[in-house]
Amino acid sequence: MKTILAMLAGGWLAAGATANATSVGYMPPEPTFVRGQARFQVLAPALVRLEYSPSGSFVDASSVAVINRTNWPGAAAQTGDKDGWFTLSTDKLSLRYKLGSGPFTTNNLQLTWHDSAGTHEWKPGDADSQNLGGVPASLDNRSTKTVTDLGPLSRKGCYLLDDSKTALFDAASGWVKARPAPDAQDWYFLAYGTDYKSALAQLAKLVGPPPMLPRYVFGSWFGSRAGYSGQEWEMIVKQFRDEQLPLDMVVIDSDSKTKMVWTGYDWDLEQMPDPAAFFTWMHQHGIKVTVNEHYGALTRDSDSHFEMIRQAMGLPADTKEIPHDLANKKYAGMFMNLLHKPDLDRGLAFWWQDGAAGANLPGLDPYLWTRHIEYEGSERITGRRTTAFCRLGTCWGSHRYGIFFTGDLHGVWESLPVLIPATVRGGNQLTPYMNNLCGGVFVVDLPPELYQRWVQFGAFSPVLWFHGLWGLRLPWEYGSEGVETYSKFAGLRYHLLPYIYTCSREAHDTGLPLVRGTYLEYPDQEGAYAFQQQYLFGKDLLVAPITEPGNGKPVKKDVYLPGGQDWYDYFTGDLYSGGKAITHQCPLDRMPLFVRAGSILPSAPPMAWSDQKRLDPLTLDVYAGEGAAEFNLYEDDGVSLDYRKGAYAWTPLRFDSWKPGNYALRIGPAQGTYQGQLEKRRYEVRIHGLLPPSTVVVNGGMVPAIEAGQDSPGCSWDSRQRVLTIRLTRPLPVGKETLVHIMDAGTFADAVTWQKAWNLREQLRQAKRDMKLKHASIVSGPGIKKPPRVIRVTEEVERQLTDLIDRPKGCAKAPPDFAALQQRVLAALTDDPFESNRSLPEFDPESRQGTELTKGAKFTPQELQTITNRFRGAALPAWSWPAIEAH
Repeated sequence: MKTILAMLAGGWLAAGATANATSVGYMPPEPTFVRGQARFQVLAPALVRLEYSPSGSFVDASSVAVINRTNWPGAAAQTGDKDGWFTLSTDKLSLRYKLGSGPFTTNNLQLTWHDSAGTHEWKPGDADSQNLGGVPASLDNRSTKTVTDLGPLSRKGCYLLDDSKTALFDAASGWVKARPAPDAQDWYFLAYGTDYKSALAQLAKLVGPPPMLPRYVFGSWFGSRAGYSGQEWEMIVKQFRDEQLPLDMVVIDSDSKTKMVWTGYDWDLEQMPDPAAFFTWMHQHGIKVTVNEHYGALTRDSDSHFEMIRQAMGLPADTKEIPHDLANKKYAGMFMNLLHKPDLDRGLAFWWQDGAAGANLPGLDPYLWTRHIEYEGSERITGRRTTAFCRLGTCWGSHRYGIFFTGDLHGVWESLPVLIPATVRGGNQLTPYMNNLCGGVFVVDLPPELYQRWVQFGAFSPVLWFHGLWGLRLPWEYGSEGVETYSKFAGLRYHLLPYIYTCSREAHDTGLPLVRGTYLEYPDQEGAYAFQQQYLFGKDLLVAPITEPGNGKPVKKDVYLPGGQDWYDYFTGDLYSGGKAITHQCPLDRMPLFVRAGSILPSAPPMAWSDQKRLDPLTLDVYAGEGAAEFNLYEDDGVSLDYRKGAYAWTPLRFDSWKPGNYALRIGPAQGTYQGQLEKRRYEVRIHGLLPPSTVVVNGGMVPAIEAGQDSPGCSWDSRQRVLTIRLTRPLPVGKETLVHIMDAGTFADAVTWQKAWNLREQLRQAKRDMKLKHASIVSGPGIKKPPRVIRVTEEVERQLTDLIDRPKGCAKAPPDFAALQQRVLAALTDDPFESNRSLPEFDPESRQGTELTKGAKFTPQELQTITNRFRGAALPAWSWPAIEAH
C-alpha cells in the first residue's frame, strides 16, 4: 500500500509541471544595471524590467506568471548618474530614477518613449482613461453593456506588468515557492504606441503564448445542466447525425456525471452504468467528451479514493473532509493520478474546470494553478494535446492553458452586447479562446429569433458551445428555422476550419487572437475604436453580430468598414468601399459578414465532425482586390504534441496579376511534413470580383469550360454571383507548386465599375416601378402610347448601364459618370415628369384622353421622397470616419 501511495504522489508531476516554465542555468539578460536596492534590465528596446528590493537581493527565477526572463535580445542602452538621478536610454524609451529614494513611486520614477505621434510620459500611479479593455474574472449575471476592467492594450501606448507578488518556480525542488521578500517590487514596462501587434507578441514571449489547441475544439459543442443519462446523451448525438448537423463535443455536467454534484469524481452509476462503454460509443460516432468538475472538499461519500488520500496525506482517521490544496506537491500528484487519470485513460478529452481547487501558497492564484496542474498532468498522462476551460482567471499565466468560459449570462437579448466586446477584450490580454455559452442560461425556452441570432454569433466566436441550465438549446427544439440556422452557420464554421485553425497557430506564435478588435489591424482609423459591436475574425473577415430583435423584419446594424481596401458582403457578393460606416440590413437568415478584398479563405468539404474527412478537396475562395491576395495555410495532425518537434506544414497561397486582366494563383509547395499528411489533394478554386475569363490554364494544361453547378472537372462562370469556379478533380502533389492562370478576366477596377453599374441599375428598376404605379394612377383607365418623360429618361440611363454590364471588360478606363446619370433621373422627377407629347399626330381618341390627363401632373412630396430614397439606396446610408490625428 505504501509503495502504491508513494508512486501516486511521486515526482512525475513536478517534472511535467515545470518543464515548460522553469528557466535552468539562469543568466540575467544584458544589459543589467544595479543602483543600490534597484535593478534595471533592458529586455528589448521598448521593454524594461524594474526591480526594487529592500534587502538588495534580486529574483532571477521565473515566476508562475512571467516564465521567460532570459531569452531576450537586449538592446543597446546609454546610462548615467547625474545630479542624484540614474538615467537609462534606448532608441525607443528613456528612464529616470532618483538614486537612493526607495521603492518606485510617482515622485522618483519617470519613463518616456517616442513614436510617430511624438513623445509620451508615464509615472507610477498614472490613470489610463484610454485603455482598450480587459475582462473580469466572470461575467455571471451581468446585465450592463459596460465592462470596465483594464487590459494591457491602451491608446496611451504603454503597459506596466506588476509581477511583484506572484509565486516563483523553484528549480531545486521542481515546485513553486513564495517570494522571499513580499514587499519587493518586480515590474515590466512596455511601450508600444499604436503597434498593438508588437505589444501582444512581446507579452506572449514574456508570460508565455496562448496554447496550441486540439483542432476538434473548434467544432461545435453541446451540453446541458439537465441530468441526462448515458442513453439520453447517445440519443442526442444520434439525432445530430440523423439530421446531418455537425457536432464534435458533448459537455457532461455534474448532474449527469457525479454521485454528488459539487464534489467528488466517482460516476453516478445510475445515470452512467458503464462509463468506459459510454466513451467508446461517443468516439465511434466522432464525439469527444469533456466533463464538469467542481472543487468541494472530498468526503467518504463523494469519492472512493478518500481513504487512500487521507492515509497518504497523514490525516487523522476521523477526518471528515479533505479540502483540495494543489500547492502541496504530494496532494497535487494524487489529484491527477487518482482523481483524473481514470477518466483520461477512458478517453476523456479534457476537463471543464467550473471553479478552482485550493492552492494555499502566497502569490499562487488558485485558478492559474488548477489550470496548470490539470493541463500539464493531462498532457503527461495522455501524451497528446489537451486544454482546459474554466471561468476566467484574470492573472497572467492562466492564459497558457486553454479556453475561458465567460460565465452564466442570462439567455436574453441584453447579454449579446456584453459578450461581443468582452470576447474582443479577451484577445487583448492573450486569452483568445473565449467560450460564450451560446444561448445563455436560466432562461429555459429562448425566443426563436434570439436563438437564431445567438447561433450566428456563436459560429463566429472562438468556441461554439450550446449549454442550457435545464433549458432548451438543441436546434430541433426551435423547429425547422432552428435547424436551418444551425445547419447554415455551424456548417459555415466547419467550412472555415482550415482558416480558423491557421489563425489558432498564429495566436500561438504571435499572441494575435482569432477574434480581434478592428483597431489591431487598423490602429490609425478612428472608426476602428468607435464601433465596439463588431470585430475581425482573423485578418480577413469582419463580423458584426445582430444583437436586437427584428420581430419578423430585417434588422439594420451600423458597421464600420476599415479604409484602405474594399469589402465583400459574404452572403451577397456585393462590394463596398472601405473607410466608411454603413447601415447594413440583414434578414433573419443573414448577419453582417464581410470579406476583405485581397484575401484568400481556405475551406474544408462538408463534414459531420472536424476530423471526419481529410482536407480534400481544399476549397480556396479568392477575393480579388487592388493588390495581391495571400494566405499561408497551416496544417498538422490536429491532436498530437509533434508540432513542438516541427511536425507541421505551411502551404503558401498567392493570387496576383502579372498583366492587366491576367492573373496567377500559386498553391504551394507545402513546406514541412507531419504524420498523416496528404501526398496529393484536389482543389476547388472560386474567384470573386473578376469578369468571365477567356481561358483558364492549370500547370500548362487548358481547363475546359463547363456549365455552372456541373459536377465535373473544368471551369464555370456564375453570371449572377460573379464567381469563377475552377474544379480540379485530379489529385495534385502537395509537395509541388500548382499554378493556375486566368486569362483576360478584366481588372479589379473593371469589376468595381461593373458592380456600381449593377447597383445603380437595380435601384433604377425599383424606382421605375414606383414611377409606373404613379403614372397608372393618373391615367386610371384611358390608354396612352408614349411613356412619360421620367420613365423615358430612366430607361435611357438603364440601357446605358445595361450596355456596360453586358460588355464590362475595359470599362474602368472610361467609366460613366454615375453621379451625372443619377442626376438625370432625379431632374426628370420634377421637370414635367409625365409629359407624353408625341412627335407624330395621335389619331386614337382614348390615347389623346390619356395624354391630356397627364399634363402638368406631379409627384407629391412624399412620393418624391419615397422614389428618391429608393433610387439613391437610402436603406444603406454611409458616412466617412477620419483618420486619427496625431496627439
